[in-house]
Amino acid sequence: MVESAASNSKGDQFAVSLVTPWIKGTMDIDESFLQIDMPNTVLFGMLPAGKSKDSTPLSGVTNVYTSNSYKIGAIILGAFVLLGLSMIGSSIVGALILILIGVAIFGSGIKTTFSYERSGIAKSIDVPFFEANHVREFEEKVLARIQGFQDDRNVRMQTQNSMAQSRENAQAIVDAVKGQAGRAKSTEPASSWLNGLLPKLW
Repeated sequence: MVESAASNSKGDQFAVSLVTPWIKGTMDIDESFLQIDMPNTVLFGMLPAGKSKDSTPLSGVTNVYTSNSYKIGAIILGAFVLLGLSMIGSSIVGALILILIGVAIFGSGIKTTFSYERSGIAKSIDVPFFEANHVREFEEKVLARIQGFQDDRNVRMQTQNSMAQSRENAQAIVDAVKGQAGRAKSTEPASSWLNGLLPKLW
């Protein structure tokens, strides 16, 4: 049995399957990292199978977007299963099972995908269609956090450049003062020689 991947996390929780909405994973964003911890599923989302985990520094996250996709094969297959209910006349249990399977297959063909690039490598996280609004809200949160990160980095760079320029200016002033002091000292022997020579001439 697979437990919720986000049971102890403070991040946003997302269902990973239409059939098992209680199985959830986590996508989280903080000041430094985008963190993904989502269970995988197989057989049209009916069976859990492992996890997808990723932790990406914000400096490496680019091209964040959300999209909807439709898998025509799964949608058609699910529709055929639902149409097959008309052939069942007596078994209620069999009809219910077919309904669940048909809905699961049909629903697995409609996906909402959160995508981003990590240092040029595309990453995609699929969630059921009913999580679409939640995923878009998370996308906006990620974009806002990245923008804040970029702004902070730009401010730090400007501050460092200003400090470096101030140090260069201060050093230039010190060098100029030292140069003037050196020139003043170099003229002292000539002045002393002239002062000693003038009384002799008079």
